[in-house]
Amino acid sequence: MTNISAGPHSQDGDDFVAASRAAFVAALYAAGPNEPTLVDQWQTQHLAASVYLRENPHQVTSRASGTSSATMNTAIEKLAEESSSRKAFYNLVRKIGDGAESQSAGQRPSLFKRIRNSMKQRRHETESLLLEFFVHTEDIRRAQSRWAPRKLSDTYASALFEQLREQARKYYGNAKTGYVLVRTNGERIVAKRGTTLTYVTGPAGELVLHALGRPDHALVLIDRP
Repeated sequence: MTNISAGPHSQDGDDFVAASRAAFVAALYAAGPNEPTLVDQWQTQHLAASVYLRENPHQVTSRASGTSSATMNTAIEKLAEESSSRKAFYNLVRKIGDGAESQSAGQRPSLFKRIRNSMKQRRHETESLLLEFFVHTEDIRRAQSRWAPRKLSDTYASALFEQLREQARKYYGNAKTGYVLVRTNGERIVAKRGTTLTYVTGPAGELVLHALGRPDHALVLIDRP
């Protein structure tokens, strides 16, 4: 797989999300369909289908009925099966690169709701999609037999770390000890308070991977109590 380098240099959160999306799309293009990922039992087309359907929930109902997580999983499986050929897979990847689709006139909410939803969507993107695209890019890259960590710009790494700071508590809420995430430059996040503490040290991107359920593939040092 080709290496995907760098990251954005702007301080604009939307630019960070756009750059993370571009890296994810590049990883999908480089890998192709039917390739392994770090997500259990998912190949690259499943990962692509998951991201596409989360950004375009109106496409879920055409493949499954209901609103539960089981409904989403069914839709993902169906879209992944539809996208197992190279042509269909690359078409799906192209759609992900284009971003969320606009809904048809009959599906559109009122102007007020569209404005409110737009504001919520922009906040969601900067708080969630940045980490999601980064992690899923690594889900593809690190499932290969040969890979190396990407060199991230300082500003991009800082953006990842700040978004992790906002969300860290929910990822470590069920941990048996307190957790402190220590960036290699010394910055810290207290992810969970406790009388005993586990320290996880590494670059920002590796800390993100550890927090978001990829501890076996994150290049971190762990100091347990």
